[in-house]
Amino acid sequence: MRRPKQLATDSSSRGVFITATDTGVGKTLVAAALVVWLKQRGIDVGVMKPIETGVSRSAKARSDGARLRRAAGSCDPMAEVSPYVFRLPVAPVSAARAEGTTVRIATIIRTFHALRQKHTFMAVEGVGGVYAPLTSSLNVVDLIYQLKLPAIVVGHSGLGGINHALLTLQALRQRKIPIVALVLNQRRPVLTKSDRLQEQSTITLLRRLAKVPVVGPIAHSQNLNQNWDEGLVHLAETSAITKLAKLVLASERETPSPHGRYPEP
Repeated sequence: MRRPKQLATDSSSRGVFITATDTGVGKTLVAAALVVWLKQRGIDVGVMKPIETGVSRSAKARSDGARLRRAAGSCDPMAEVSPYVFRLPVAPVSAARAEGTTVRIATIIRTFHALRQKHTFMAVEGVGGVYAPLTSSLNVVDLIYQLKLPAIVVGHSGLGGINHALLTLQALRQRKIPIVALVLNQRRPVLTKSDRLQEQSTITLLRRLAKVPVVGPIAHSQNLNQNWDEGLVHLAETSAITKLAKLVLASERETPSPHGRYPEP
């Protein structure tokens, strides 16, 4: 019987937080492919999408949380994988208010720690960008900080990707949050010469300016919308996801003490 690989046991890590430069740039795609890669190598991965908006009752099976859970082959209750699910496709603080409730960060942290006790590694996916407001006073970057996880940033490889990526990286650095990598994703097919020039310019400049490993670009695939599970397995086999996974594992091995990495704000 194949034994699961062991990762670093430092209580401040044993996981990664997947955030992004904006909404709709491919967080779930990258997070789920990373989970599949780790799972295929015998690592027991727990998943979490603490907050998700824009989920109708009929679409719950296709939600980001459900896709992550399926990628991990998880039996954890959806109430733990996704503690807060809202119908309106707006910022979490507004979506919660519309349903007469409030996102409680303490609930997310408590659920995260409960899941981490059951798994070797945790992959947590955020909502929107790092400054997306979760409550009247806290945003996504505050949540990453409190979970004490390093971050993967997902951005798009086309025009505008440089500014969004650098601002996101700066926001994380201001809170002293370790950054594993910047992953660039093609949000749409690169078909014209102009598209190719724009993408190459974005990638070249970010590799020089980001000061973190830059992974990708991950090629746009129409098939993923038609057959998510099968497409995810193929994506997990690509060099981009393999490189990302190895960076994640290397960051686990290099994890210092929590007091050295996460000073009080």
